Amino acid sequence: MLKIGSVRWKGRCTKHSGYNPELDGPGAIRGGCRRCQLLYDIWDHHQKMVRLIREFGHREEDTVKPKGATAVDERQLSLLDG
Repeated sequence: MLKIGSVRWKGRCTKHSGYNPELDGPGAIRGGCRRCQLLYDIWDHHQKMVRLIREFGHREEDTVKPKGATAVDERQLSLLDG
């Protein structure tokens, strides 16, 4: 089992405080700024991780049965067939 906790983190480049990786993208990084590039990489990896977690959570065999639903025993159905 892999446990990933909730992390709150706010980061800004000290030189380019207006840079927002989500809105501006990698093309808005001025002068090859390393801190802005790191901000973009962190944001990009976070987006990929969230997508992978959602993809992993949508497997058909892992669906939860409705409350009160019981599994049908196939052996009992054969008694009714005539």
